[in-house]
Amino acid sequence: MGVAQPAGMPRRASAACCLAILAIASVGAQSSVHELNDAGWKALRDGYVDRAARLFGEALTLRPDDAVLLFGYGAVAHAQGRQRDAMARLRRALEIEPRLTNASRLLGRIAFDEGDAELAVRTYEHALKFAPNDAQLASELAAWRRDTETHRSFEERRYDRFRVMFEGRAEESLAAQATAVFNSAFWRIGNALGEYPSSTIVAVLYTEKQFRDITRAPEWSAGQYDGRIRVPVAGAAQKPELFERVLTHELAHAIVAGIAQRGVPHWLNEGIAQYFEGADPAAAKKRLQAVGRSIPLKALEGGFGGLTPFQAQVAYDESLLAASVLFDRPAFGWTRLLHRLAGGQTFEDAISNFGLSYADLEAPFRR
Repeated sequence: MGVAQPAGMPRRASAACCLAILAIASVGAQSSVHELNDAGWKALRDGYVDRAARLFGEALTLRPDDAVLLFGYGAVAHAQGRQRDAMARLRRALEIEPRLTNASRLLGRIAFDEGDAELAVRTYEHALKFAPNDAQLASELAAWRRDTETHRSFEERRYDRFRVMFEGRAEESLAAQATAVFNSAFWRIGNALGEYPSSTIVAVLYTEKQFRDITRAPEWSAGQYDGRIRVPVAGAAQKPELFERVLTHELAHAIVAGIAQRGVPHWLNEGIAQYFEGADPAAAKKRLQAVGRSIPLKALEGGFGGLTPFQAQVAYDESLLAASVLFDRPAFGWTRLLHRLAGGQTFEDAISNFGLSYADLEAPFRR
């Protein structure tokens, strides 16, 4: 049965009216989609990930093949730890609009972190066809190519969410040990921080030379986390307890990154990692008392990479003592703190919500 036509209305006028109504509805839908898209990105930037998911989901029901909306939903899925869903949405977005460089950037980084270096390389190669002057893309692509070439002869051990890459039979037993350490420590760390990230965790076991060549890490570094856990294994068989501590330390970095992808001060990240590896706060305090000097924690928010070995030891000791102040508070809200930081709050603003300040955290070592 057709729609009833008002009496006395000419058929041509009726058709024109219908077209006008459809046009108005189309404009309204477009306006609604734009508003949902803008609101979705704002919610994501402000740390309201679930709200962002609802907004992008609603917009996609109106326009399911919109590349920007698919990109937004992929970014939300990534923030929620649903990396496979994120990758699927981002790949679809790039099929529709291959010039969406930021979607390529996000897809490449997720693929690399998930252990799919070949997809990461292909994604960036394709992106550079449309953004040939993007120096950051070119630099990351070059690093991933070196990484892929180095790992071409590596084997892999998989267990649950973990992928441990190693080279040769001599390292096979170390890979088995690493897998066992990761599986045990993951639940302990997640329980203490209040969240268990679902992302794949990739670890690579290197010779000392491979580790230095790949990471360019300072000589005092015993491991590194840059989206992958990277550990040199020289002497690991002779010092299994030290090997376990290094693995646990880097795993803690991976879990923190899974909870808060940005905004965590470097000193806090290192303090958390040392706490879980079992570093001794009393020994750290004794070393700092002997040194007789300190570095403001605020000056250590950005990283330790440019520090001398002496300065690095001071920075690590301070980080452990400051983080221990938080761990010593019963039922401290780690998840709330990390989410606030990921949402863009400064550490000083975020920690004030717990009745604390930098001065409180520096009290154990400030002279």
